[in-house]
Amino acid sequence: MEQRKGNGSPDHFTGHLVNLQKQLFLYALQLTENQDDAMDLVQETSYKALKNRRKLLRDDHIRAWLYTILKNTYINYLRSSHYRQQVSDTDDLNQIQFTLAAPDETPDELLIRKEVHEIINHLPVVYEKPIRMFLTGYSYKEISAQMNIPIGTVKSRIHLGKKQIRSYYSA
Repeated sequence: MEQRKGNGSPDHFTGHLVNLQKQLFLYALQLTENQDDAMDLVQETSYKALKNRRKLLRDDHIRAWLYTILKNTYINYLRSSHYRQQVSDTDDLNQIQFTLAAPDETPDELLIRKEVHEIINHLPVVYEKPIRMFLTGYSYKEISAQMNIPIGTVKSRIHLGKKQIRSYYSA
């Protein structure tokens, strides 16, 4: 059986996937801040895309579809018990990227995100840790269990931490 080249063919899809590898890597690097983890994330994204390529309805959406797969794979990794164990073992939440950067993030948006990250670094630890965990995808219940504090305390600390961040901008 002869394979057709062009829209909808496996060769066309694979060509797009290969051409987007560098862009996917740069996005993954923004998310993970680690080259090895970024490479793993791109590899997992490529695997999932190839496995599910028949679910892509229109070829002109390949780029957005791949970015979505990559972002969702990253979020699932953050929520996994393996990742949580690493965070618990190192307790180095300063190294965690707390928001997901959009693939088309402008320099201004990147600067604001980094500025907020720096502000969070200066918050008292009682606010910093719950806010970082919340922004990396943990639920209130998960933060409560991880920090061994009541859910109400978690909500209060996140609220008060956000209030301090807002006050920084209004000062």
